[in-house]
Amino acid sequence: MLVRKILINNLNDGLKLIKNAGCNESAFLLLAKKGVFKPIIIEKIDNRAANILKQEAIACGADAVVNENVSRFKKGFSDAIILACSRQIEILIKKLAFQPFGLKELSLHLEEILKDITKPEKIFRYKKSKLTFSQTAVMGIINLDPDSFSADGITNADTALKQAAFFEESGAALIDIGAESSRPGVKPIDVKTEIKRLLPVLKHIKKKIKIPVSIDTYKYETAKAALDEGADIINDIFALRKGKDKLAKLISDMKAGLILMHMKGIPSNMQKNPFYKNCVSEVYEFLKERREYALGLGIGKDFISVDPGAGFGKTDKNNIELVKNMEVFSSLGCVTAGVSRKRFVRELSGKNTTSFVAANLMAAYCGASIVRVHDVAETVKALKIIDAVRRI
Repeated sequence: MLVRKILINNLNDGLKLIKNAGCNESAFLLLAKKGVFKPIIIEKIDNRAANILKQEAIACGADAVVNENVSRFKKGFSDAIILACSRQIEILIKKLAFQPFGLKELSLHLEEILKDITKPEKIFRYKKSKLTFSQTAVMGIINLDPDSFSADGITNADTALKQAAFFEESGAALIDIGAESSRPGVKPIDVKTEIKRLLPVLKHIKKKIKIPVSIDTYKYETAKAALDEGADIINDIFALRKGKDKLAKLISDMKAGLILMHMKGIPSNMQKNPFYKNCVSEVYEFLKERREYALGLGIGKDFISVDPGAGFGKTDKNNIELVKNMEVFSSLGCVTAGVSRKRFVRELSGKNTTSFVAANLMAAYCGASIVRVHDVAETVKALKIIDAVRRI
């Protein structure tokens, strides 16, 4: 007899191990769900609801961590943590659906998270196509603003086309074109200038490049001009807070993909003492609200990706927390990570390609489906290792 630990990171891992153990086929899925353990936090739950949650969790064979005020029957709100496997969460959802004090709503949220746990493979739709993520998708960055923080701004359409072609040949799944810098402290440019920089390059690229093109803009007029020229995705650093209903309806009508990013403040002031009580929680709440707003204006679930916004109104510690918790955001859709060449990476390990590629790899390993990068060829090669490990 040999006794050792095993690793089950997701349902597929569980299914493989269960099948190899040789049990009856009818029990494969049921037992695999029991092997996938995912703790879930509920913030600001009514203490009365937390009390019921604790009892129901124990009845399922799981448990719930609750504030000591709950056991003292004190009124108020607190945080609770469910400690359960996927199968126990499944049972708990049914029990909570008939309970008071907000537990019915909690059961719906748990259902969403359970879907993410048991069907982790995401898709991201744009126009009439889609990206699937059997491997991490690399998004190559093309900056058309000479004031870009990464100092790689391109002002010539032919040069931009060569870079896009190189990205495609190197294995990029999509490219992202931005004509306005969003580096800390920068002032915005007007729509006319943004479109003047963008359109000649976009026209060139759409004629030669087959992979989808994302446009980094938050302005309705720029998005409209770009989508009319064949752009596929809008990457909005303001998460529709600037373009609002008009931009959201345009994206919905054009069936474009949408990336919603978190940013605290605006580029000109976002790095002036950013502060969070709980960065991951606050960024998650923001993106959840923005996603619901987009859904309410007709943009489909699979057409939305979320980006926690590393480097946009965050300290170095905040950025590292977000990278570590990338998977937390996956219940909101496929996750885009933009850590390439960010200041926190340069300060941690230096201004060099090895550091930048390592940061992209870590974001992918921690749960990002799309990594937005400057060093496409190097990142694509390095990601093959992570993707191969995941497929085993």
